[in-house]
Amino acid sequence: MLLAACGEAPGAGLQLDRPPEPARVSTSLRFEEAAEAMGLSARHVASRSSEKHMPEILGGGLAVTDIDRDGDPDVLLVNSGRLGAARRPDGAANRLFLNDGRGQFEDGTARWQLPSPGYGMGAAVGDVDADGWPDLFLTTCAGPDALLRNTGSQLVDVSQRSGLDTASGWSTSAAFCDLDRDGDLDLYVVRYVVYDSATALRCYDKRVHVYCSPVMHTALSDIVYRNQGDGRFVDVSAQLGLGAAAGKGLALAAGDLDGDGAVELYIANDTTPNTLWSSAEVGRLTDVAPLLGVAYSSLGQEQAGMGVDFSDVNGDGRLDILCTNFQGESTSVYCQDAAGFFQERSDQLGVGATSRHRLSFGIDAFDADNDGDEDLLVANGHIDDVVHMHRTGVRFGQRNTLYEQVAPGRLVDVTAGAGSALEDEGVSRGLVTSDLDGDGDLDFLIVDNDGPLRVGRNLSQPMGAWVGLWLECRDQRSAIGARVEARLGSRTITRLVLGANSYLSTPDARVHLGLGGATTDGALDELVIHWPGGGRSSYSGLQSGRYYHVIEGAAQPLPFVPGEAVRPPR
Repeated sequence: MLLAACGEAPGAGLQLDRPPEPARVSTSLRFEEAAEAMGLSARHVASRSSEKHMPEILGGGLAVTDIDRDGDPDVLLVNSGRLGAARRPDGAANRLFLNDGRGQFEDGTARWQLPSPGYGMGAAVGDVDADGWPDLFLTTCAGPDALLRNTGSQLVDVSQRSGLDTASGWSTSAAFCDLDRDGDLDLYVVRYVVYDSATALRCYDKRVHVYCSPVMHTALSDIVYRNQGDGRFVDVSAQLGLGAAAGKGLALAAGDLDGDGAVELYIANDTTPNTLWSSAEVGRLTDVAPLLGVAYSSLGQEQAGMGVDFSDVNGDGRLDILCTNFQGESTSVYCQDAAGFFQERSDQLGVGATSRHRLSFGIDAFDADNDGDEDLLVANGHIDDVVHMHRTGVRFGQRNTLYEQVAPGRLVDVTAGAGSALEDEGVSRGLVTSDLDGDGDLDFLIVDNDGPLRVGRNLSQPMGAWVGLWLECRDQRSAIGARVEARLGSRTITRLVLGANSYLSTPDARVHLGLGGATTDGALDELVIHWPGGGRSSYSGLQSGRYYHVIEGAAQPLPFVPGEAVRPPR
């Protein structure tokens, strides 16, 4: 079907000047490109064709997880392949990189027998059978998705026996979390639009062949699978109240946003209102986004949501929601107030003006210099490889953005002076942060669509004190939904264990606490953990500069060295 004009995402029709080069602002933050040096040289393969199929421009995803339980983060790159092909072309397989604890990686794809099903999009991580080994769920464009059980030495496709091989259609992001509070991990799968490459629309903008907008396609409803506890999952979407398709979902964040002990899921929908599912009522999911003020922009308009994160970005002890959007729209920062409602504050925080000039996907709020507040990294890149031909000043490849929090609630774009890992333009999608080299500061990984895996090694100076935590629950092991509070004098730092965030990605489950210079004797005053299911643990005397393994119910956390302290499941 030929379409002479096709709908655009909100903001896409604006005539924008080329994004201004970020002003060189003095900063101590520095990230150097280190993919080759760390053994993480890899490429995402999208196999873009002249037909301009939508899925080809929207991958790929990342996950960071300790797949072999040696206390350090390993890296999964979700590759895509060739749409409609029976098998992936050479070089397009998913990749698993194993860490030695000091930031040197080796390719473990073959050893762990990592499969590459379908046209890959994203990944979720969680211990679905509570055996201590993190399992993987891979989303694909045309289905079926795949559940990979971690045996401790390989990844086995158990999709058929688990009941997760039945759904077809375009899945994007996913998250494991305990939605019914029965002690095991359920699965939420975000889905996008109905798409068939054999009958796909052909769209034009000013007589230029372009990728079609999602407004031309019917939304797919998301799916919730309940873990039966015996290795099988059952679709309970209708029972929980998801109903008919209401969004065209690309990303989600899953965690305890309001401190009530139940998981919230925020879905970034593309050109439709965003969704915030509350699981406070067991056996029901309720969309509270319109009520709480996070469904629309500050002007009450639908936006083209791309990526999402939960973070206490303004340091007031309450978790906020950050959502990236299309070029011409700003990255939304919904700040939570004492009553649990949200106000959009991107302009007040310093993010609004700079983000409007970019099309943003992955997003991660993280403490880049361990000073105790959250900085912000955003992955940028357009969805139209010929956008320069019909949109004045807009570019396909774009520079990623690093914001430093220079004062409470004030973020400044410091990209220009922050090192070689942020110099090049690209078509960036998935993004995660993690202490890849075990030195106590957070590095980053970004995957470019049909491009390289980027690795930013953190060389920022000065660097504050820190503590790292590996949490394990009594029941579901993965501790997804846990809430951590570090207390230092009158200050409290709040962090979450998330089941998903960013775009098509799953973050490192370890909790990183930047402490700045707040510790007078090198120790935390108190560490409080609110466990999924309602348990609470309190510890004192944890020394900075160490990683601790914290098991629910244990008398004390146990220090460990990444890569050296193998802890088999108990």
